[in-house]
Amino acid sequence: MKIYSFISVFFVIFLLFGCAKKEVEYNKPASYWYESIIKEINFGNLEGADGFFSSLQSEHINSPLIPEAILILGEAHMERDEYLLAAFYFDEYLKRYSSFENQDYASYLKILANFYGFKNYSKDQEFIAQSINEAQTFLQNYPQSRYAPYVEYIALKFQLGQIELNRAIARVYKKQKKSEAAEEYLSRNDDALFTHLNPKASHIPWYVRIFNW
Repeated sequence: MKIYSFISVFFVIFLLFGCAKKEVEYNKPASYWYESIIKEINFGNLEGADGFFSSLQSEHINSPLIPEAILILGEAHMERDEYLLAAFYFDEYLKRYSSFENQDYASYLKILANFYGFKNYSKDQEFIAQSINEAQTFLQNYPQSRYAPYVEYIALKFQLGQIELNRAIARVYKKQKKSEAAEEYLSRNDDALFTHLNPKASHIPWYVRIFNW
């Protein structure tokens, strides 16, 4: 009986402590939330860091720490291979802080996140087309940027991926005896670019080929 009493007391203390902790987790200075974000990232708890960021921007919408926190969180998610979340943060930065001088850096990070996530969306026509457009827009807006050579490489990889995807779709239509549709997709390709670079075709395991392209 004593052990149950002890557990009950311990549980009550735990609840009170937890409630007390929750009660003080608001109305904090911006530096508190920012430091908490950094701590959670260092601990590998990105979900917790995202939560503290929500508190930071809710309580201090005009804090100069917010743009830096956005970039830090974006890079942290990219290192964790969470490219969709990373791109979200970089896109948010570009929308909210378009007057900042490091727009080329934020744009580059978003393009890089899309590039790293390409393997997950290699058959998404819209994703590839949008990524190519963003890379080309970057090169038009920031031709002298230190990141321009990297973006040129990424744009080229996306273009080759688009060519390979169009060819794969054309093969599907040919199997279905839809020659016009197949020709439509093949006509979209830059064959001169493909011939000049002569890239190695992506490896597709046999067990994937059975159910896929």
